[in-house]
Amino acid sequence: MPIRESSFRIGAGRYVQEEGLLARAGQELSRFGRHPLLIGDDTSLSITRPILEKSLQTAGLQYRFVTHNGTCNDNAAKRIAEKKEAAGHDMIVGVGGGVIMDFAKVCAHFAQCPVINIPTSSATCAAFTPLSVRYTEEGKTVGTMHFEREVDGVLADTAILSKQPPRLLLAGVFDALAKFIEIKQRFSPTAPEETYPMGLDYAYVLAKHSYQSLQKNIAAVMEESPCDHPSEGMERVFFTTIAVTGVISGVARGSNQCALAHKFYETTRLLYPESARPYLHGEIVGVGLLLQNHFNGEAENNKILTDLMKKYGLASSILPLGIPPTEDSLREYEAHLQASSAIDETNEAECRRLQESLRYLWSLR
Repeated sequence: MPIRESSFRIGAGRYVQEEGLLARAGQELSRFGRHPLLIGDDTSLSITRPILEKSLQTAGLQYRFVTHNGTCNDNAAKRIAEKKEAAGHDMIVGVGGGVIMDFAKVCAHFAQCPVINIPTSSATCAAFTPLSVRYTEEGKTVGTMHFEREVDGVLADTAILSKQPPRLLLAGVFDALAKFIEIKQRFSPTAPEETYPMGLDYAYVLAKHSYQSLQKNIAAVMEESPCDHPSEGMERVFFTTIAVTGVISGVARGSNQCALAHKFYETTRLLYPESARPYLHGEIVGVGLLLQNHFNGEAENNKILTDLMKKYGLASSILPLGIPPTEDSLREYEAHLQASSAIDETNEAECRRLQESLRYLWSLR
């Protein structure tokens, strides 16, 4: 499995997580400059803008808000980067969910300036992770951009995050659980160190602890979500799904810790962009985890996942995603997954196991 980035991007330049953090966001942003360009969608800005504006004004910052309701795509990012240059802004601040987090990082990449993310959901680790999943303006996957440097800052206000719909919270949990389930496809803790890239053993240990912590806390946290004040368990879930999951990706340098579940996600966005559009990243990854567990020889672990999916109305098979349960669609997925970095297409046994696991997934209702 190739290393995507030579550097170990182990964290964010500054990660702050606390209840009511938005009220002093201006003070935090002052560490990076005086002229922030803030990007968010209609929903996220309706929630955060009044508090943010008061905080920015108190800190004496010269700011501007830009609304972006589209995909994370290069063309729109370049246009915003040009706005930043024209207006003299010295940082990009993303405010929103996973799409905005990824989009802000791409904008900052083209503008060559610091990026600070303010997540309004914990549905992915996008606020923290030094990469962006990019799409066409119509929503088709076009590939992942890995950045040479870490995100400069993440400001996670748990008063905002605790009010997110349970669907977003659970999607983030599935995305975080994926790190441990996927890394087991290629990594064994008993393998000699020289057989895997340096750092992957640390990624495995972190992913295992995250998996266990989420299993311990998720039932209670889902029962109390949404709420006005986050519990200790909810704070731990936010920290795990946003920060720790991002650290795992950085330590692994973009390799090995993502396998079939995320490749299933990418293939679905590519082949069925319209029917998959209403579904969150973590929701589609969650369905991919059913495939991944079977491929790993641990299909018995899927009951925990499907019970959560069904209880909270998330997709628990390919059918809600608009994927027809036909031989043609199975073969189409098989071809894409076999050609991806998740599968060694020269290994007949592995390819056969992929087909068996796809048949298992295609049989679920």
